[in-house]
Amino acid sequence: MNRRGGQLPWGAGGSSGSLYGRASRNRGYGRLVLLGAILLGVVLLVWFVISKACGEDKSCDDFYCPSSQSIATPDGYERVTSVYTLNANKSAVPPDRGVQVLLPLTKGTSDARNLSFYRYVAETKSWEPVAPATLDGQGKQVSATFPTAPAVLTVLRRLSPAGEVVAFLGHNDIARLHPDAVGRITVLHTRDFKPAADGGVTGELSTVRPEGNYAWYPLLSADASDKEAIPIVTGILSSAASRSNHVQRILKLVADAKLSGVGVAYMDLPADQRTSFSLFVAELAQALHGQDKKLTLALPPPLKTKDRVDDQGYDWAELGKAADLLEIWPMRDQSTYRRDAPDVLQYLTSLVRPEKLVLTVTPYATEKTPDGGLRPLTISEAMTIATKLSIRTGSDPKLSTSSNVEVAATNVDRTQNRSGITWQAETACVAFSYELNGGRTVWLENFFSVGFKLELIPRYRLGGVAVEDASGNVFLGNIWTALVPFITSGQPLLLQPNQVDLKPQWKVSAGAKEGGDRGVLKWATPPEPGTYTVTLTVSDGVALFENEIPVNVQARATSGATPTPSPVG
Repeated sequence: MNRRGGQLPWGAGGSSGSLYGRASRNRGYGRLVLLGAILLGVVLLVWFVISKACGEDKSCDDFYCPSSQSIATPDGYERVTSVYTLNANKSAVPPDRGVQVLLPLTKGTSDARNLSFYRYVAETKSWEPVAPATLDGQGKQVSATFPTAPAVLTVLRRLSPAGEVVAFLGHNDIARLHPDAVGRITVLHTRDFKPAADGGVTGELSTVRPEGNYAWYPLLSADASDKEAIPIVTGILSSAASRSNHVQRILKLVADAKLSGVGVAYMDLPADQRTSFSLFVAELAQALHGQDKKLTLALPPPLKTKDRVDDQGYDWAELGKAADLLEIWPMRDQSTYRRDAPDVLQYLTSLVRPEKLVLTVTPYATEKTPDGGLRPLTISEAMTIATKLSIRTGSDPKLSTSSNVEVAATNVDRTQNRSGITWQAETACVAFSYELNGGRTVWLENFFSVGFKLELIPRYRLGGVAVEDASGNVFLGNIWTALVPFITSGQPLLLQPNQVDLKPQWKVSAGAKEGGDRGVLKWATPPEPGTYTVTLTVSDGVALFENEIPVNVQARATSGATPTPSPVG
């Protein structure tokens, strides 16, 4: 006869005993025990799932434990680790030493760019940067050391198609950061420190602390503009002991100020300092990296000669192994930029991983003298030269009523074989040449010229762009109109100015005027004596620049009949 119903898996029917050899009379008791164990297991499993969902991992013995809190990732970022909360069972971080945090990535990567630890601020419901994240050699974990322990922590990657966006500012100029740079830069350098003859560091940290989602690495700088600076640096580099002393003094500065890194810009070093500088950088980088700190270098670009690229006092290959970023300083001679820059960048990317190289652009114009000297100018200084005015009265030095005179834009007067303000296709710049001690050329940096420099970054897969002066100084060229779309899309805008916009424009307060496109205005003075103004307006294709002069027009001599002024022409 078939038994009705199914058989429980742990109980066999019949009277011949059980698997464990127990008598049949104990079978009911055994079934109850096993049912209870299963029920207990289910309860424990539910508790475990709920506790994990609430972010409570009782088995975690680290400073930070995984949490399942649902906190939105800000726009323009991606989360590369889970969210972590501070372990309440851990003691407070001692004030004299920080806590080192090592977190696993949710997905392995070899891209170390734009990674930072962020803390969650519940009051503002926002993520704020804490420290740059250091990626390990296997690309599986990130680490950093914090002076204090945030309650909620994660690691985010800044998503910038252009890569790093580095801003240089003067001491205490943080509040003057260009409005278009706010929210877009990833690294900020303030020019705060200089090396001292005893191996120490002079200067003081900018008092205005930065606010924003970027790393702040104050800059130690030295260059030939200070006649004592280069001898000080070469003295520091002269021996292993003096190099190590300088390294220790920098480390103390970084520790005392609780900085997340530092930048070094030791320019104009002679070629015989090449090895010594590399040894100094290697020692400094190793020490900083051991503390999860960063090192960046601003370096003068190599020199393109007839048959090779000469990196002079800097071993880019060795420096690229040590430092986190190498910022290529502007190549100021625009007459050779477009010819030489591709060769220089091809050379550098053969020595250094391209993502470590950052191309620096500048809002400064450049003036070149006949002997090859290069001088940076603000756009206001450059256009002051371009708008210089002079009055040509002919044989009569006295300017009279009802007469014909010429007003010349002295330095852009094309009737005198000067270039005028023009777009130079060969340099991709708006420029003009003028006479002074043999002739000079001024190249203007603006939206148009910078676009043609930015195109080199994706071409050579560089790690980003830097701006020599990222302040909102109105006397500088506004290159951010080119930078913003590049930062947003990773693609430069390659446009040329309208040639009509580059022609001089004239106004006179009275009288008739004619011409002026070539830099000389023909003006028929009014019949009444008085003081009148002549105004010249020129443009770099982006902004307008104006100069005006007062002109004292005197009454014509009354002897004889007063002639009628001939038509201007």
